Amino acid sequence: MTQINGVGMPLGISDPMFLMKTYSAGSAGAVEGASFQKLMLDSMSEVAGLQQSAQTSIGDNLAGGDITLAESIIAVREAELATKLMLQVQRKLVDAWKELKNMQM
Repeated sequence: MTQINGVGMPLGISDPMFLMKTYSAGSAGAVEGASFQKLMLDSMSEVAGLQQSAQTSIGDNLAGGDITLAESIIAVREAELATKLMLQVQRKLVDAWKELKNMQM
C-alpha cells in the first residue's frame, strides 16, 4: 500500500477496493472498518451472485429448461440494477475520498 505523508491511504483511487485496503488490524477504526469492509464485500458478493443467477437463467431458457423468458428478463434486469447501484455507491465513495483528500488541515 502506498502511503501519503506517512498515512496509510492509497494513491490509486481508481482501485475499487481502495477503502478496504486502508484499514489495518492495529488501527483505531478497526472495528468500524471491519464492519464497513464486511458490508461492502457482502454487497459485492450479492451482486456477483445476481449476475451469475441471470446467466444461469438465460442458459436454462435457451436450453429449453423450466424457466420462462419473462423470468430470465427479470433476472437480467435485477442484476443490471444491482450493478448500477454498486457503481453509483463506488462513485460516491470516490467523490467523498477526493473531498477528504483535498481538505486543508
